[in-house]
Amino acid sequence: MNSLFLMALLSIVGLGIIYGFEALKPEKIQVDPEFVGKKRQITLGFGEIYVPENWMVTELDDAQHAVEGLQLLIPVQLDSEVAEINVDLVQASRTTPSAFLLDALYIHRFSSDPAKYQYGLVGRQLKDGDGYKDESVWYDPLRPQPFVAKCVKPLADEIEAPNCLETKLVTKRVAAVIKFPEQVLPQWKAFDAQMRAKLNIMTKAD
Repeated sequence: MNSLFLMALLSIVGLGIIYGFEALKPEKIQVDPEFVGKKRQITLGFGEIYVPENWMVTELDDAQHAVEGLQLLIPVQLDSEVAEINVDLVQASRTTPSAFLLDALYIHRFSSDPAKYQYGLVGRQLKDGDGYKDESVWYDPLRPQPFVAKCVKPLADEIEAPNCLETKLVTKRVAAVIKFPEQVLPQWKAFDAQMRAKLNIMTKAD
């Protein structure tokens, strides 16, 4: 049998197997970004928060109410799809809000590369060294408590992985480390507004 024909046949069979596996995959369940499940009162460090159980990734025993950290998936509406955003809740004393870091740290590490202006944000490359290789900062220059995201260069433009992060305070004692793909940046205003609202939900018992 002609070797080229055999290679082509094997490629077709391989594609058929791949598409077959894709067809067998269960359909992704649609998440309602507005739904807030039953809240669970949790002590994190020395702070009290009220976390919707449908956001929680960390599994807790029924009797467990005190934790050192908590992993969440918080749904937000982006254009016509819902994105579930990775959020780690930590003690506020263990991290610093990104809005504060902009003036206290990042601005002193901007490289000499020209700034980028996209989506109403300013983008600045950080100098290599001290763990900042291939990293940039995107920020809103207009608000006193701005949106500030630090992003690491993705492996490939088409890969949607959480390569950006922002830290916000939930309460004075609890902070949220928000991790998301840079493909969110064009919709940062809607993303930021929803995320602030979702974090505020956890400050109230009802």
